[in-house]
Amino acid sequence: MDTLRFYFVTWNVATRSPGQDLNSLLDFPSQFNKNKQLPDFYVIGLQEVKSQPQNMLMDSLFTDQWTSTFNKILCRQGFIIAKSIRLQGIILLVYTQMKHVTHLRDIEAQYTKTGLGGLWGNKGAVSVRFNIYGCSVCLVNCHLTAHEHLLADRIADYNTIIKDHSYHLTETSNILYHDYVFWIGDLNFRTDHPTGSSPSSQEIVATLQKVEKDKYTSLLKHDQLLAVMDSGEAFSEFSEPEIRFPPTYKFLLGTDDYDIKRKPSWTDRVLYKVIANNYENITLRADLISYNHIPHYMVSDHKPVVAQFNIKIRHPFPRTVLAQKPQKTAPVRMRSALVMPEAVSAFTETINDASSSIVRDGDFEMISSDTEIETIEEDETFANYTEKTVEFAPISRIWYIGDADFRTQCTLSHDVEINPNDWIGIYDADFHNLDDYIAYEYLAKVSVPQTETATGPRTITLSFPVGSGVRTPGFYRLIYFSQPNNDVRSVLGISEPFEVSSKEDKMITLDPCSEASCSTSPNAGRKPMSANTDVFTDFTDENKDPI
Repeated sequence: MDTLRFYFVTWNVATRSPGQDLNSLLDFPSQFNKNKQLPDFYVIGLQEVKSQPQNMLMDSLFTDQWTSTFNKILCRQGFIIAKSIRLQGIILLVYTQMKHVTHLRDIEAQYTKTGLGGLWGNKGAVSVRFNIYGCSVCLVNCHLTAHEHLLADRIADYNTIIKDHSYHLTETSNILYHDYVFWIGDLNFRTDHPTGSSPSSQEIVATLQKVEKDKYTSLLKHDQLLAVMDSGEAFSEFSEPEIRFPPTYKFLLGTDDYDIKRKPSWTDRVLYKVIANNYENITLRADLISYNHIPHYMVSDHKPVVAQFNIKIRHPFPRTVLAQKPQKTAPVRMRSALVMPEAVSAFTETINDASSSIVRDGDFEMISSDTEIETIEEDETFANYTEKTVEFAPISRIWYIGDADFRTQCTLSHDVEINPNDWIGIYDADFHNLDDYIAYEYLAKVSVPQTETATGPRTITLSFPVGSGVRTPGFYRLIYFSQPNNDVRSVLGISEPFEVSSKEDKMITLDPCSEASCSTSPNAGRKPMSANTDVFTDFTDENKDPI
């Protein structure tokens, strides 16, 4: 896997409720194109989701209609909600495929208010940043100051967001420090013609009707956003794909007709920024797949805008190789020269048998004499980064509700630092949201004390006390979260599904000796249940919620 595909949606929904089927907005495979590739990430930015001052508490406690609708559609397709954040009517939703969840590192959300001089969140920005496959990604959704004549305020909004938006990781403490930044939203920039030659709304609409082959150059040369990007006043660090769709604002509700009370403008945009040469031996890039509007949605006075990009990612150093024990070794030779590890551009390790291994000796990379080396393409960089991981041992026995001491094990790679706030979440086996844990325990509470080992993987025994876990039979998973502080977390490992059953089922087991392999529990053989199962959560510990 060399790239990840991101699918972006930005839409000002004008305080309306979802009144149309949203499936086509997300461009799923259809009966006519069943082989279409699903994106690895969906990033949905909404503005003007209905939010009244008196409802702000309720908004924080309950999911809005738009989020609920997108959740139903995308979770049905197997996507997991990696993170979401809301600032009044501004919402950012980040979904990913399950296979990527354990590669999410340092997830953090942030917001900046710019309304009423920074006191109110009707305008501003929300963001989610994370590392994945050795690259840092920042996703921003904003709603900037409206009205054609308030260009200076929009410029100020941008600079305020860049200045005030900060993250805990030092190397990516600012939005612009990330390898990849995607900035979407209702940026509210309008078309701005010279004084005395400004056409009326009717004249602009007439011009749009004459446009051929999606060539909007004559109008876009008056676009405020492109002008300030060029002058360096705002967004000069970003790029935008060529616009080949008509203005997305302002429409009469329920129609495809422009509301001539406002000049048609491209208010809804998708911008991106890439630090291409942040790492040796690899050039990062974002390749555009598509950038367009979806005109048939009429519930708002804005049309939604969508974009797809493929982004280049790095290759992890293989853990299985690092974990091997030293054997008889010989220097690595490539192109008939003894080379330093940093200079090795790329190669694939083919291990002939269990006794083969790669080890480090002084400053040189060493390889056992019976190991075969095969060179591969130059851009498949060797040893780009290592990934901290936690692997849960398979849980073959059933966890009976109320067991005095349920135990299992997990193995931490040698570079995993255990933080006081690290925790184990218990999730429905078919969970759809990283925030939807059923119960949790801090690692410090459930890990059995052990003697420190030398450098290398560490196996920890987890002992869950009475009252831990769940009270409803079914199938569940354990997820290990590394959490250095209350705002940043990483997913280091997810267990395979395991069964939880009641003690009454244990008493009627026909063959207690074969409990691990053939349970007679009513849940045995059943597929993992959905994430909507009603489960009692036991928080007997007074520790702070890890989230």
